[in-house]
Amino acid sequence: MALDTGTLLQDRYRVDGLLGQGGMGAVYRATDLRFGAPVALKENRLAGPESQKQFSREAGLLYRLRHPNLPRVIDHFTVPGQGQYLVMDYIEGEDLGQILHRHGRLPEARALDWIDRVLAALDYLHAQQIIHRDVKPSNIKITPGGDVFLVDFGLAKVHD
Repeated sequence: MALDTGTLLQDRYRVDGLLGQGGMGAVYRATDLRFGAPVALKENRLAGPESQKQFSREAGLLYRLRHPNLPRVIDHFTVPGQGQYLVMDYIEGEDLGQILHRHGRLPEARALDWIDRVLAALDYLHAQQIIHRDVKPSNIKITPGGDVFLVDFGLAKVHD
């Protein structure tokens, strides 16, 4: 069940609205009350030990990453009986799938610029032995200022 708008988690994160949800959980726009900043709050609702282990691993993996085309992870916590949460930068803007749906084919120069930045993020991830495994237009966010971010690491794996 989705969190209600106004829900306060950890006495710090206020839920402002639902961004999306699936079978495993949901992603919310929230406000970090300590800093007065918008954040994305990813919720894992699956209670099984393997799911919780995977989510914790994702949090630890993402926390260590620093790249201009990847969102930063800020916090990770569990609310007993409710779920696990991952707090990261909120990326304002649209995903590439939405942009393509609305505008159709992109000008070549813009497409090449954006994909170069996605490839830079993937190159960085691969250097860290991380495989994203879910690169698609809906996982590429474009900010109003033209910044490009690769998001959604739910399927990422560490290469061994």
